[in-house]
Amino acid sequence: MADDFTYHIDHHGSLIRPPELLRVRAEGTPAVIAAAEDEAVIAAAHLQRRLTLSAVSDGQFRREHFESVVYDHVDGFGPADAGNPVADLSGVSTERRRTVHATPQARGRLAANEAATVLATVDRPVFVALPSPGYLALLGSPLDSSAAIDAVLRTGEALSDVIRAEITALADDGVAFVLLGNPLYAPLLTVAGRAKLAAAGLEVDAVLRAAIAVDRAVFDGLQVPPNFRIGLDLTDDGPLPTTEQGYDEPTLRLLLDETPYQRLSVDYPTDASARLPLHLVQPGLLVSVGLVDVSRPEPEPIDDLLAAADEIIGQRGLDDIAISTNGGFASSAGDARMSAEQQRDKLQLVEMVARYYWGNEI
Repeated sequence: MADDFTYHIDHHGSLIRPPELLRVRAEGTPAVIAAAEDEAVIAAAHLQRRLTLSAVSDGQFRREHFESVVYDHVDGFGPADAGNPVADLSGVSTERRRTVHATPQARGRLAANEAATVLATVDRPVFVALPSPGYLALLGSPLDSSAAIDAVLRTGEALSDVIRAEITALADDGVAFVLLGNPLYAPLLTVAGRAKLAAAGLEVDAVLRAAIAVDRAVFDGLQVPPNFRIGLDLTDDGPLPTTEQGYDEPTLRLLLDETPYQRLSVDYPTDASARLPLHLVQPGLLVSVGLVDVSRPEPEPIDDLLAAADEIIGQRGLDDIAISTNGGFASSAGDARMSAEQQRDKLQLVEMVARYYWGNEI
């Protein structure tokens, strides 16, 4: 494992919840649930180590859903109000949304427990995926006026402070990498998404610029070790909606130009016209390409994956690419879309493709 953390095999941290853990959560006491979570996390960490994955997560087994790591530990959120066209187009379910009704303020740490068990279990780099502050700010607003967008910026400032503090603490704990997820970028950057949002009366560019500003504010004054990495995840839990007509390239440049991130996680659909144009991603920003689809249990033919990887590496070379899934395995709806064995096979495919190109340097 290189000290600069430019590894070439990735996943998104979210794994399918074991049935026994779900049963205990439904029936057990808090102490029994905590013990079951520890057991499940330890097993997941060893699974990832045996698959020789470059970095290990806790599977997000302690979360109800991706966003709950914030909602459970930060005051200022209330029940979701109706009407958020960006979230609707992104496919983010109402169960994952909360409305911001007061200045967000953390009640202590967010993901300390998630990291601690993995750090104590395996001697491999550990990573944690967090919702980006721009994502949470957009998700918690109706976005129906200029005043609402101004509120996003004010709310986002507080959320950036919360996420920055957690990233700093995770780095101090020994975590190597934090992946900030913002699936709301997809409709704001794609041709079809932008057209639909404009037709709904949204100031699309203003919303996008607010999200970018809030997400980048995490880096203001951030103090982490030189080899610590922060990535931006544009995926969710499978193929992205609104990509059928591709990305709006001038708009995409707003996100990619002068970006402070070291890694970028993207979907890579079979339809070439729907893919994020990798030629716009500057050298030095490692792109983690989601070749393996988490939304379907059937394994992709290895020759198809290698053909896709050949095309990508032909464009960008070997240095700035990683092979990945196209999102987290745990469905946002909470249902198990594949068995644990099928999930393992998918992760093994990621490792096999990466090893084909980088050998023991993955």
